Amino acid sequence: MKTLVIILLLVPGLVISQPLPRPVLVKSVWRAAFLAPGLMNETRLGDRTTLVSQLRMSSYTKTKEVEISPDQTKFYSSSTVNPDLAVGIRYFYNFDRRLEKAKSIRYNSGNYLSVQSRYRFGAVAKNESEHVPIGTGSGFGVEALWGFQRTYRRNFYLNLALGSRIFRGKAEGVADFTLGYTFATVGER
Repeated sequence: MKTLVIILLLVPGLVISQPLPRPVLVKSVWRAAFLAPGLMNETRLGDRTTLVSQLRMSSYTKTKEVEISPDQTKFYSSSTVNPDLAVGIRYFYNFDRRLEKAKSIRYNSGNYLSVQSRYRFGAVAKNESEHVPIGTGSGFGVEALWGFQRTYRRNFYLNLALGSRIFRGKAEGVADFTLGYTFATVGER
C-alpha cells in the first residue's frame, strides 16, 4: 500500500516536469512584401536555422548637406529604385522562451541573428541631384543583422532587422522594416 501511495504521489510530478515539445521550424514559408515589394522564401535547414532568399524592389537614398553661403546650408539628396536579390542564413535563438510564455512561433515567429549577401541590380528609376552623385545604386554587399519576425492572425507578417553591412567596399548601417503577407503552407501547425 505504501508503494502505491508513493507512486500515485510521484506520477503527477513526472508528468508536470516533462519538457516542452521541441520547437520545429516550418519546412518552407512563402511571403509577399508590401513596402519594398517582392517575394521571400524561408526554408528550414535545421532545428533553429533557415535559408532566406528574397527578390524585392528596394530604394537607396543618399543625402548631403551643401554650404551655399557662410551662413546658409541646404540639403540635397539622390535616390534610386533597384531590383534586389538577397540570400542569407537566420539562426532563431528564442523559441524555447516564447513557448514557455505561451507565445506563438507560427511560421517561424521569433528573434534571430542573420548573415546575408545582397546584390542590388542597376536602377530602374533614379532621381539624382548634381550635388549628390549616386550612380546606378548597384553593387554587392554582405550584412550582419539582428532581427525579429512575427506572423500574426490572418497571416499578417512583420519583420524588423537592424545591423551593419559592407556595400561597395564601404561599411554602413542598415535597417529593414517589412510588412507583408505569409502564405499558408500544407500541414500548417
